[in-house]
Amino acid sequence: MRRGFYISLFLLLFLSACNFSLAADVTPPPGYTAPPEDQSSAPAVSGVVFPLVPPDASKGAAIYVEKCAPCHGSAGMGDGPNAASLPNPVTALASPQVARAAAPASWFTIVSQGNLERFMPPFRSLSDRERWDVVAYAFSLSVSPAEVEQGAEIYAAQCAACHGDRGKGDGAQAAGMSVPDLTDQERMSVKSAADLFGVISNGSGAQMPAFSDKLSEDERWALTAFLRSLTFVSAGEQASAVASPTVAAPRPTIETPVAPQPTSDVLPEASTITPTLALGSVGGLVADASGEPAQAGLVVNLHAFDQMQLVYTATATTNEEGAYLFSDLEMPAGRAFLTTLDYEGVIYGSDVAVAEEGAARLDLPITIYKSTSDTSALSVDRLHYFFEFVDEQTLRVLELYIISNSGDKTIIAPQEGEPVLRFTLPPGASNLQFESGQLGERYIQTADGFGDTLPIRPGAGNYQVLYSYELPYDRKLELSRPVALHTQAVVILVPEDGIKIKGDELEDAGTREIQGLQYHMYNRSAISPGGELRLTITGKPSGGSPTLALGSQSNLFIGIAAFGVTLILAGAWLFSRNRQIGVESSPAATAAEPPQNAESIMDAILALDDLYQEGKLPEEAYIQRRAELKQQLKDLMET
Repeated sequence: MRRGFYISLFLLLFLSACNFSLAADVTPPPGYTAPPEDQSSAPAVSGVVFPLVPPDASKGAAIYVEKCAPCHGSAGMGDGPNAASLPNPVTALASPQVARAAAPASWFTIVSQGNLERFMPPFRSLSDRERWDVVAYAFSLSVSPAEVEQGAEIYAAQCAACHGDRGKGDGAQAAGMSVPDLTDQERMSVKSAADLFGVISNGSGAQMPAFSDKLSEDERWALTAFLRSLTFVSAGEQASAVASPTVAAPRPTIETPVAPQPTSDVLPEASTITPTLALGSVGGLVADASGEPAQAGLVVNLHAFDQMQLVYTATATTNEEGAYLFSDLEMPAGRAFLTTLDYEGVIYGSDVAVAEEGAARLDLPITIYKSTSDTSALSVDRLHYFFEFVDEQTLRVLELYIISNSGDKTIIAPQEGEPVLRFTLPPGASNLQFESGQLGERYIQTADGFGDTLPIRPGAGNYQVLYSYELPYDRKLELSRPVALHTQAVVILVPEDGIKIKGDELEDAGTREIQGLQYHMYNRSAISPGGELRLTITGKPSGGSPTLALGSQSNLFIGIAAFGVTLILAGAWLFSRNRQIGVESSPAATAAEPPQNAESIMDAILALDDLYQEGKLPEEAYIQRRAELKQQLKDLMET
């Protein structure tokens, strides 16, 4: 089972230099060493590597056949030969609903970093150029040449006069206006088709008129498809596109190589395993957490990974004792194994186990839970808010929920197609963005906000959701947020310059330096279900750039997750100040009583940092004691 969220967080921050994802339910195998990072193959972790030249969809087609089609399918409908063996549905890249909501930079990030939550590995073996090429091809699956051709005709008639024949912003009527360059890779790669559709429909400022009354919805989508082609084809093709609207290169006809479909008693093809190695087995017991007898006939899926690449899958069923077994498996040292099963519509998994040299058997038990739609066992451990100005008229709000399920059942939606939890948005909210997932996939739109379809398993802090939205702002904003679940504490973080916060029962926690920047923190104690968090926000932009500088949905995958860690760290620090852990009153107490559990160790580390920053501990003693606490935490996690 997954470790507690705070324990994992501090292990990652204090014991390693690994990258971090708030949404990961499947963690990298223990002992995994990332390949050397270089300019050609390593994914960007703090920003997107924007393409230097237009991505080439025709070159991306071959990469797609090899790397993507086995799962996503030759036509991109999520129906590849390997899709059936995965525990989650594969994203249908060719679905217009999916593709229109995504920006090229977001798909580039996913190709670069992977998405282990959905069993998609990172493709670090590909260069930046190759990743952009395959992204271009993936986007081409959701539009037809006829749609792009229609868009080219509309562009020539309605847009070229200002934007120019090639989209460079140099049209005959552009003099004296600030017309954006639609071929700018950095600008366009962070814009989704939905973003472009919104500007086309509603206009932008005094210079860009709205076309919602002039063009039909289909025509506006066709125009967005053509605008995307301006950054996905060569300059010569762009020029000919406007003059002769046949702009899209014919989509390559590809044949997906049929991958073998192994079962529990069939070995993979010899090319996928290391020969001459001893055979071993993977097995375990499927146990119902409610104490009910184990069930026979449950289908268990085995997943094997080499260097984070899925190399083998198989299935087996449980016997009358609830046990399963995969025999005669190649088990080279370093190969990681994970087992999953679908029980009452929820995917449950084992821990990840890594084969050691000469390993003959790995034991991977799986714990399952009954399901319920009753949310009464849910409570919000921490509700985090972050506010910043986008500009003088726009305020960005980030919300992070850390929720525990104190019951003994997994909470699911009351009916298929409905959300498990519902979240409201304030009136006037726009530009909704998520750290993990998007509307139409994990999240669904509701009348007053959105809902999350992710099941919530029992455990402390097992569920987190992180999202942001923007609100119109005019020197002052009264914000009222309803509270549906019991909320133990609220933590609010704002840049030190510019924003002031007031609210009922809100306590000023002073300033704190985080990642080299000064922030002001506020907190509030428990709020009962049905209550409200009421805030008055005043101030004006200080002139600096937004801290997150998201700007579009794609950058959220990079920026919002990193700042989510900052929010959690701030909250952990703030509330550790109120704990009696024997270190705040006396520096000597830091070493006097060794912490007894992971939570107290983390509290001790935080308090130790505070004492050192306040000048109450000498550097030598601080370094020594901190190293001891880190080792204690590591030892505890390994037991």
